[in-house]
Amino acid sequence: LSLDDHWYCSPECFRYALTSTIEQLLPGPPPPQNKPHRVPLGLLMLSRGYVDEEQLKRALQAQRDSGTGRLGEWLRHLGAVTEEQVTQILGFQWSIPIFPLNKSRQYLECSHLVPLPLLEVAEMVPVHYIPSSHHLYVAFVDRINYTALYSVEKMLECHTEPCLALQSQVQQALEDLHGRPRPSEMLIDTVCDPLEIADATLFSASKLSAQGVRVSGFGGYIWTRILSPTGLTNVLFRIRKALLTPPREFASPDRSPGIPTGF
Repeated sequence: LSLDDHWYCSPECFRYALTSTIEQLLPGPPPPQNKPHRVPLGLLMLSRGYVDEEQLKRALQAQRDSGTGRLGEWLRHLGAVTEEQVTQILGFQWSIPIFPLNKSRQYLECSHLVPLPLLEVAEMVPVHYIPSSHHLYVAFVDRINYTALYSVEKMLECHTEPCLALQSQVQQALEDLHGRPRPSEMLIDTVCDPLEIADATLFSASKLSAQGVRVSGFGGYIWTRILSPTGLTNVLFRIRKALLTPPREFASPDRSPGIPTGF
């Protein structure tokens, strides 16, 4: 059985390696906030004549008073700009294109590549896949989730290209996907630590006579992708608070620390 293209000689070796990988995927303390290097959204809108100084001040004050929400949302709430204008400026800010989800339904052909709960938590939609070059274009609402892109690249062994789409169009696309047939997806939220996730994955892999497993995660989930002769199964483990505590100790197959032998 392989894990992320590394073969292991026994279930014990596989279990140890998978548990170690899952531990590394669990979220740690939030990193320090770095000062953004992009031109602020409000300044871009002001320079392009979308808003005036008074409208920008009102939106910034409303944002400060509420302590929540993005500036673009507050400008829309105050009637200063449209959704299309906010998305256009965001595309300019991130230097990425805007994908017209209302004019193309190609996302229905490739959205099955990523489990639906992950698409919803990241508010993203795979919109176009090119098999010949293994490029997958992924649309986001207002900012690029690079952790999600890295996870998708690892699991699908492809190259990802980010783009933006209107929030209303992304939400509608996600709603449309609920009624579409999808690969087998299982959601488990009863496990308590990385070792239990590894055991549950190994059990599923054995039951399916799996040939390989890939694992990654983002957005509060551990994502395992089990490849078997009958197809693939996505198993999602929702990260609970208990998972953020130090895991139980267990012995490696050779009773010594380090990477397991036999692969």
